Amino acid sequence: AAWAVVKIYEKEKDIAFVKEMYPKLKKYHEWWYKKRDHDQDGLCEYGSTDGSLVAAKWESGMDNAIRFNNSKILKNSEGAYSLNQESVDLNAYLYAEKKYLALLAKISKKEDDRAIFLKEAEQLKAMIQQQFYDKKEGWFYDTSIDGEKFIKGEGSEGWTPLWAKVASQKQAEKVKNKMTNPAKFYTKVPFQTMSADHEKFNPLKGYWRGPNWLDQAYFGVKGLHNYGFINEANKATKQILEGANGVLEKGKSIRENYHPITGKGLNAQNFSWSAAHIIMLLQKD
Repeated sequence: AAWAVVKIYEKEKDIAFVKEMYPKLKKYHEWWYKKRDHDQDGLCEYGSTDGSLVAAKWESGMDNAIRFNNSKILKNSEGAYSLNQESVDLNAYLYAEKKYLALLAKISKKEDDRAIFLKEAEQLKAMIQQQFYDKKEGWFYDTSIDGEKFIKGEGSEGWTPLWAKVASQKQAEKVKNKMTNPAKFYTKVPFQTMSADHEKFNPLKGYWRGPNWLDQAYFGVKGLHNYGFINEANKATKQILEGANGVLEKGKSIRENYHPITGKGLNAQNFSWSAAHIIMLLQKD
């Protein structure tokens, strides 16, 4: 939400709008740490308000991703539950949000808030780089809630730190090498939600177990741009648009997601967030 408000401000320069939205965004950001940080270590978990495991998986937006296969639910307080794992994408989003909120605080002349958000961002950056990155495999994974065990299975959440600009350059280089490996993520429609060489990869029977969702592909492309891998990012953009059946053809429906190996459009037709991310893929910023 903070990302969206910043993008609107960049276009409209409407300070009144920022001042209206800022306290709401700040309150929402703080909610995560009050309601979704089970062990109060500064790293949040996806969860639910009703205590159900399925709602906690839905909260991630990646409902049946393999990283949630063995998840359990933990009670934080009344009406607040967490999964027993800390998710790299969620905390990368929260890092990016702190940076966006710092900018909005500056525009709103809330300098004390700005300083706090920038300090918190640096602290969170160190934790993300240390806890979620597997040095041996060169990939970012979710971990157990104590941070001691990686939850394996390479998925698109692994490049979210590159989109958020929270990875180190060395970490980004290793992630890029896996993203551009044809056996893993550099398929006909690159940067799908799950590595193609995983035993559970099944785009036709797994909603988040292989299809290419263009928002996730966008995070991958933008992440490569953020770390200076411009040629790789541009090449992948071209391959995504050419590989996804019908995207470049007049009158064809833009689909909810795509089969990364065949390019076939899958599930819902006339899908607006796919269309929006095609526009974003084609923009410099």
